[in-house]
Order: sequence, then structure tokens, then C-alpha cells
Amino acid sequence: MFGTLGPDPGPAPLVGRQDALKVLSAAVCAATSGAAQCLVVTGEAGTGKSRLLAETARGAAAQGMAVAEGRATELDRLSPLVTLVTALGNGTPPVLDEPDRVELAARSAVPYRQTSLLTERIAAYTRSRPLLIVLDDVQWADEATALLVRSLVPALRDARVVWLLAGRPLPEASAMRVAVEGLVESGARSLALDPLSDEAVEELTAHTLGARPGGGVRALAAGAAGNPFLLQELLRALREQGRVLVEDGVARVTPGALPEDFRAQVARRWRHLSPAARQLTEAGAALARPFAIHEAAGVTGVPVREMTAATEEAIAQGHLVAEGTLLRFRHALIREAVYDNLATPVKHAPHREAGSVLAAEGRPAAESATHVAWGARRGDAQALRVLRDAADSIVGVAPGVAADLLMRLVELGDPGDPDRPDNICRALSALSFSGRMDEAMELAEAELAAASNPTALATVRHGVAAALKFAGRTPEVLTLVDLALADRGVPVLNQAQLWSLRAHTLVDGGLPAGEDPGCEAADAAGAEAVRLGGAAEEPAAVTSGLTARSRAALAAGRVEEAVVLAERATGIAEQGGGEARWHAPRRWLGKALAVSERFAEAEAAFDLGQREAERLGVPWAVPRLRGHRARLWLAAGRITEATAETEATLNSAISLGAPPTAQASRTLLARLAILRDDLSSARALLAAAHRLADSGVRVADDELLLADVLLREAQARSDPDAADRGDGLWAILPDWIRPLCYEPGLGPELVRIALRAGLPEQAEHAAAASRLLAVRSPRLASAQAAALHVDALLSGSPGELRRGWDCGVRLRGPWPWPGPWRTRRRSRRTVTRPWPCGRRRSPSTARRGRYEGGRYEARRGRGRNCAPWACAAGCRGRRTGRRRAGAASRRRRCGWCGS
Repeated sequence: MFGTLGPDPGPAPLVGRQDALKVLSAAVCAATSGAAQCLVVTGEAGTGKSRLLAETARGAAAQGMAVAEGRATELDRLSPLVTLVTALGNGTPPVLDEPDRVELAARSAVPYRQTSLLTERIAAYTRSRPLLIVLDDVQWADEATALLVRSLVPALRDARVVWLLAGRPLPEASAMRVAVEGLVESGARSLALDPLSDEAVEELTAHTLGARPGGGVRALAAGAAGNPFLLQELLRALREQGRVLVEDGVARVTPGALPEDFRAQVARRWRHLSPAARQLTEAGAALARPFAIHEAAGVTGVPVREMTAATEEAIAQGHLVAEGTLLRFRHALIREAVYDNLATPVKHAPHREAGSVLAAEGRPAAESATHVAWGARRGDAQALRVLRDAADSIVGVAPGVAADLLMRLVELGDPGDPDRPDNICRALSALSFSGRMDEAMELAEAELAAASNPTALATVRHGVAAALKFAGRTPEVLTLVDLALADRGVPVLNQAQLWSLRAHTLVDGGLPAGEDPGCEAADAAGAEAVRLGGAAEEPAAVTSGLTARSRAALAAGRVEEAVVLAERATGIAEQGGGEARWHAPRRWLGKALAVSERFAEAEAAFDLGQREAERLGVPWAVPRLRGHRARLWLAAGRITEATAETEATLNSAISLGAPPTAQASRTLLARLAILRDDLSSARALLAAAHRLADSGVRVADDELLLADVLLREAQARSDPDAADRGDGLWAILPDWIRPLCYEPGLGPELVRIALRAGLPEQAEHAAAASRLLAVRSPRLASAQAAALHVDALLSGSPGELRRGWDCGVRLRGPWPWPGPWRTRRRSRRTVTRPWPCGRRRSPSTARRGRYEGGRYEARRGRGRNCAPWACAAGCRGRRTGRRRAGAASRRRRCGWCGS
């Protein structure tokens, strides 16, 4: 006999997720003992991620752990740091109080200072009690939250904190996806929630209906594909419609078809609401985030007092839930179902009103502009202006959101709009900054085919070429720029921009080594950009052309000229302001000053340039400036600081989607790893850099080849088969001397490497490169000393080394090659040092010694048990070392040439 279902059994138990709950609970327990944890839970919408997080948080609180929970919404990405700050303000007591939030907002222009503040606050909080930080729906988190989470997790690895992130599968080019992938690579655990098993589905169905499911119910439940949310919504809909009967403890479905698309079934439930309640939910669906009653009233045009009863009805029916003074949908899928059920013309009206309401309330311009974009029609001048202004205001902190707004701006603009080429360039730049190169290229191809006049075509080509340069695809940049310059009728300003771009690309490696060894083509292109920019009275083009000429002079070894040109560019940018400062000339001035051994001035230029880039909202310039500072610290031998700065640069480059900067950072980290004798890390970093180069990122290949040589030399110490083969870097010396320009001391080191590997021709090439640098930079003391040293290494004459002593200069750098000028200064110290055999000697004897390879060597006489060996490199020096009975043999170096 059939019967009706009993009362609603209430919330279902956590079904089919016991194993996942055990993993999360174990992480909580580990954190209470001082082991920081990070777990990433992923799964399709409705798979039970939020319920799993709630159960974990409940268990953590029961163990005395503080819990800070936050949930991102679809429009959180328009408000920097809102997701993370909301979570840290929800604890009891909160991790961040109101003064902390104010201070954090004041540091919004300097992300790494925000990271420092949050690190301090969280670390201090966890000293008294462990902390669980829960971030749900991270697929909608803002880019600033993604970047800071990526930095905070490793920075707090010694704190008693558990990071629990959950979200749907992340978009390919999203900032959070990059952050999550980086965390997983660094040791975070990823936990994917699969659909429920058949047994779990049956258990959940039985609980929801209060009876065992029959065949018909099982068939309908199978349509939910193991999604617990959809399954429960389906079963609740059947209960409410009276379509489920119970016979002998088995639930059965009465005849009648249910919609195949269950989302339509969810939307159908809205028909039971009153018209006012439906208006409320439709307005909330259009707002796409938790909303206030007065906001929904403004969108619908209904007085707030009439919305009160509608709000109570929607909450009572379970469609909406209250969160303080805001309302939100019980589940995102419900909001999506309501929104998708609206006809397209109906959607435009609430978005249009939402944009006006939010703008009047002082909400972020990007949020109101997003609604304007969704509700605008083609050719709407006001909407186009709002979109452009909003994109300009947010591109520095959220280039991905700016790209979306600019893409919509392009869609809404008329093909004949005179501002369209400039809008295309802006969209291409934003897409490039956010790492969405495929979309940028698709847009570029369409616009290049549609460009109707030389000005529009040149503007679009410039935008495409700039996007390609940002991605490091230098050969393609040169091809596109040459095509644009070949067209007649291109305005002078566009020509200046194109010549400037060509000059920078040539310096980056657009021509193979040997074709432009003196960077003459790059210098000529930069000079043409300066000339045309001056004719057009455009400071930005002049600044860019001068910085390109400075880079070309530096790469060719003309250091003094590079400094003068960079100083001119900086002065013009400061005087002209505007877009000229976007070219960040101070970073090139700082680099030229560093090479000319004016280190304090260089560091000041980098610091000032970074502050200026942060203030102007030029995100790509900051990691590049930090990379230059890391090289400065490497030259000063500050390996720890250089490593930390380079790692931060790499993280920023990955977040911004800047492959050239990422490649340069990996190459520099590999060199630093070699200095630390961490060869496995160096190999992995160089392998990643080579993969990037093979994918088309052709920037500063010489730096990569140099790192290969240094790695092979380090490996050859323990594995003779790994010795250098004489290819790679050696093939471009002495024509291309840029690596030596940045670090003159590498010239003697390369000569020694070649001599040890039995490559005399390559040693002569490296020596010729050092001599060429000395000729082109006669005032650069380190270059002059390096030239003397390479001559001494090749001739094997101690007299040549004494000439280096007479120079009285000191090569800076951490590389372990014996610098004779450094030797002379240190050998004059009147301190007692042991003989190589261990015998103590007097200060007077010490004055006659020299410091080689990390120890003092005697110039006259030897202690007992010391024996000489002839230098294998053929110089007149002697190999020295201690020989003891039964001692294991060890490698000995020549006291003169280091071989």
C-alpha cells in the first residue's frame, strides 16, 4: 500500500567524502604540532567542496584551532584582496583588525609590502594558537589574493597554519590557476573530488527521501551524475511536487516526465514565488554577488519597503540566505539557473540599472563598468567611455579584468570608430599582461585583416608587435615591424614607435649573434626613433629610443656611452611625464651604472624606478627592476639576497604571464645554484629555461648559453665526461660580448674553463672578447684588469700577472677565479697564515705571500712536506699542496693561473 513521505529529514550527512575528510583532518592535526600545511580541493560545482570545508572547520574549532573562513564571489575579482581580507577578518578574534585593514589598503600600490604585513600578522597570531584559513570558490578570487596566497604560503611554512583552498576547475589563464599550480609544485597537496559512487548516491537518496530508492528513483538519480547538490535538489523538487510515494519502505516515482535539463527544473521552482520575490531573485542573479536589499530595489525600480516581504519569502523558500546585511543564493548553481532562464533582452535591463546604482553608491568603477558592458548595445557612446575609463583605472592591479572590459569595448565599438585602433592596442596590451596570448593573437589577426588605412594598420601592427615582444617572440616582432615600416603613409609618430620597438627587439636578440656584433643596427633604429619622436614632439618615443640606444651601447661594451644615453632618457621622461615614464628608463640607467661600477647610484636608481613603476601602475616593470637589482647583488657577492630577489622576480613574472622575465630569472637562479654547489637545482632550472626558449621565447640566449658553460664546468669537477665540448657560447665569442659587459670578471674565468677542457681556440676567443671590452670601455677598471689577466693566463707568465697587481684594481664578483689585483691587496695584510703544509709563519713572511683560491701561497720557499708540481696549462707557475702519507689524492691548482 502506498503512503506519503514523512517530514523533511533535514541536512544529509557527509556521504562519500570520508576519505577526503580524513586527509583534511590529518592536516589540521599536523598543524597543531607546528607543521604548516596547504591543501587544494578541486571539483565541479556541487560536488560537496563547501560541505567538506565546513566539516573540516568544525572539527578544527573543536580542537581549539582558530578558523578564518572566506568565500569568493563572481565579482570579487574586481576588488583587489577582498577575498583574503574578508577571510582574515572573520576569525574569533580576527587575524586582521580595522587598523590592519586600513594599513593594508594604504599599501595597495606595493604588493610585496602587503605580503610583508600579512606575513607578520599571521605569524604573530599563530604563536598563541594554530590557525585554519579557508578560502572557498577560489575560481572567483581576485588577482591580488591569488598573488599574495602564492607568496604567503611558503613565507609561513614555519607557522602553525593550515591553508585550505577549494574551487571549481580553474580557467587556463587565471591568476589563481598559476598560484595553485605553483603551490602544488612547492609541496601543497591537491585533492580532487570525484562524482559520488553508486553506493554513496543510494545512501544519500535514501536519507533525503526517508526510504530505499526504487528503480525509477535510481534512474532519475543517475541523471545527477554523482553530483550531490544536483541530486538533492532533484529529490527535493520531487518531494515538493508530491511525485514520490512509498510502498513497503521503497520510494517510487509517479508517472510523468521530469525535464531532461535539471537546471531548467531548478529555474521552474521560481514560478511559485510572488512577482516581487521573482524580481528580487532576478536582480540578485544579475548583480552576481551578495547584495543588499536596497541594491536590488534600485535595479528593479521597486521601493525598498515593498522588497521586505519578498525577501522574507525568498529566504523562507530556501532560495536565498542572509549573511549579515546581505543576501546571497543558497548555491551558485541556483543563481546561474535563474540568470540563464532570463531572455537576452530581459538581461540587458537589470545590468544597465545595476551599473547606474553601483556607480551612484561609489562601488569600484570596474564593477559598475562590468554591468554596463553586459547591458550595453553597439555604438553606445556613454558605455564605451565608461568601459575605457574603468579599464584604465584597473589595468595596473588586475590586467585580466581590464582585458575583459577592453574586449567588450572592442565588441561594442563601431568598425569605423577613429578610436578603434587605439582600443585594439590597449586590449592587446592587457591580454598580454594577463598571459592570454592566444586571445591576443586571435584579436590581432581579425583586426589586421579589417584595417582599412595605413594609420589604423600601423597602430594595430604596433600593438600586435608589442604583445609579441612581451611574450618574448622576437623574430615575429621584427617581421611585423618591418612590414609596418614598409607601408607608405604611416604617420611620423607611428613610425617613431615602430623604430623604437625594433631597436629594443634587436638588443633582446632579434638578430643572431655575429650579424650585429656591435649592435649597430639596434643603435641606428634607436637613433631613428629619437629623430622621429622629436619631430612629432612625443617624449615617450624619444625616451624609448634613447633607452634602446643605451641598451645597445651596453651590449656592445660601450659603457660610458650607455650611461650618458640612459641619463638623457631619464631626464626627458621626468620632464615630459605621461606615457614617457611608462618606459621605465631608470631601470636601464641603473643597469648602466652597475656595469660602470657605480653600485650605490645603481641601487638608488633601481629603488626609485620601482617606486615610480608601482605608483604609475606599470606591473611588468616591477619584476624586471627586481631582476636587475638581483644581478647587482650577484656582482657584489650577496648570494643569499640575490637568490631571494630572483625567486620573487620569478613568481611575479609567472603571475603576470611575462615569459622573457621568467626565462631570465630561471637562468640567473641556475647560476646562483651553481655558486651554492646545488647542481641538481641548476640543471632543473636550465632545463625549464631551454623548454621556454624552444617554445619561441628568444630573449637573451647568450645568458642561457653562459649558464650552460658554467654548469658543465661545475659538473666536470666530479665527472670528466661532462667537460665542455666547445659549442654553444663559444660559437658567438668574440663577436658577441654582452655577457662580459655585464660581468667583466667572467672573461678570465671562461679562459680558464677552456684551458682546463683542452680548448685553446675557445680560450683565445674568450680572451679576445675581454680585450675588445677593454678597448671599448677604456675607463672601466675591471675591464682593463680582466684584459691583463686573460693575457697572463694565455702566456703563462707571472710577469703579466704582476702587471695586474700594478693596476691596483679589484674585480668584484663571487666567481672562484684567482684575481691577481685582489691577491695583491690581500697579500699585504700583516697577519699570520699557515703554510700550505700547516706550518705557521711570521708576519714578515706573510707579506711575501699571495692569496690564491681561498688560501695563502708562499712566493718564496715552502714549509716542510710541501712539494711542487708543474702547471698542466704550460705556464711557469707551480702546483702546490700538502702531501701526507696515506692521504687521499686531491685536485691541485696552479698558484699562478688557477689551472
